Amino acid sequence: MGVKAKRTHASRQAPWRLQVRWTGKTMLLVIIVLVVSGVYLAVNARLARAGRDVLSLESRRSELLRITSELNAELASRTAPETMMEKAVALGFHPAQPDDVLFLTVDGYVPPADFVAPRPPAEPDNGQAMLSPAYTETLGDWLMRWFGASGDSS
Repeated sequence: MGVKAKRTHASRQAPWRLQVRWTGKTMLLVIIVLVVSGVYLAVNARLARAGRDVLSLESRRSELLRITSELNAELASRTAPETMMEKAVALGFHPAQPDDVLFLTVDGYVPPADFVAPRPPAEPDNGQAMLSPAYTETLGDWLMRWFGASGDSS
């Protein structure tokens, strides 16, 4: 009997072996599908949570921007010149007249000297740029020297 014949004979003899093999393969496939589905659900749950966090942070940001705008408007209205003048008059202040102003002199104080901008440094203007002699040769001069030297030696 050959190997194939023994195999066929064994499976006919014990059909439950084929059922166990197919059941095992099916269960392995089901377990793999369940694991992949679980990972997929976990990732989606994490993404959904992150999306909700982003939405709540954006709403908080817009609320804070609104509050900041309201506070800036209130500060502007409270520090308006007309409002400040009214408060000063209510507290007993009045605009200063020239006779009300007293200037103090401090003995020994020497005011700083006025700023004088320095002159720009003088550059010698001899008609040529300040280049190194190594950079004053043109491409044409170099080619003439190179070809002229090689032409003279041949």
